[in-house]
Parts: sequence; structure tokens; C-alpha cells
Amino acid sequence: MRKFLVSLIAVAALGAGAAFAQGGMWAGVSAGYPGAALHFGVDDIAPNLAVRLNAGYNYIGTAGFAIGADVLYDLDVDMGDTPIQVYVGGGVGLGVGSGLALGINAFVGGEFSLASAGLPQGGVFLEVGPAIGIIPTFGFGVTGRLGFNYHF
Repeated sequence: MRKFLVSLIAVAALGAGAAFAQGGMWAGVSAGYPGAALHFGVDDIAPNLAVRLNAGYNYIGTAGFAIGADVLYDLDVDMGDTPIQVYVGGGVGLGVGSGLALGINAFVGGEFSLASAGLPQGGVFLEVGPAIGIIPTFGFGVTGRLGFNYHF
């Protein structure tokens, strides 16, 4: 069993390394509805596609620790001279607090590059979209985030 676990960890590490090598990465912080989070993302896992992992605190509904994963797709939207990248995405989230919560969300967002402010690796983003709660009860809501990303 021990050899199997070591092999599984090695395969996962090699696979993650290959995914990270395909594009840039970013880390950041966000706050909004329903909570605040730290996140880590990997760009270009496929053309125009990124993946983001979130960990934070939900202060709405089942308040407590929250984790989630999102997929983001870059849209080719002409914003003129404004340095904004527009994207759509969706994901799942799990909350553990006074109870267990599970939901899915979809969003549209944009990230404003801070290169003109002297921070070429930085960006400020805003996302908003619908959310569907599955557990503990089925329901509809809204999700929204304002945050900062640091690309490396």
C-alpha cells in the first residue's frame, strides 16, 4: 500500500508540474458575496482556459471555511486601449461551518492590468454571476468578487 501511495503522489506531482509548465500562474485575494478567499490559478491549461483553486471564509449562509475550484475562459473582446481581459467561468464550492454547503456558480469577469501604474504583474478583477445552492437546500443566489491577482 505504501508503494502505491508513493507512486500516486509521484504521478500527481509530475502531472501538476506539466500543467504548471504550460502557462503562467497567479495568486491573489478576493472579497465579496458570499465571502473572502485566497486563490491560486494556472493559465493556458488549454487554449484560453485557466483553472483556479480557492480557499477562504464564507460569512453568508453556512458560515465557515470554504474551498472551491473554478474554470475560466478568456474571451476575445476588443476593449480598445483599456487593458482589461474579459472572461467567463464557473465552478463548484464546498463550505464547512455550522453545516455542510455545496453550490455551483457561473460568472463573467474582467481583470484590469496595473502595468500603467508600475506593477506589470498585478491586476484588479471583478466577477459577478448566478449561483445555485445544492446542499443544504436547493436555491438560487448571486456571487460577486472584487480582488487582486499577482501573476508570476
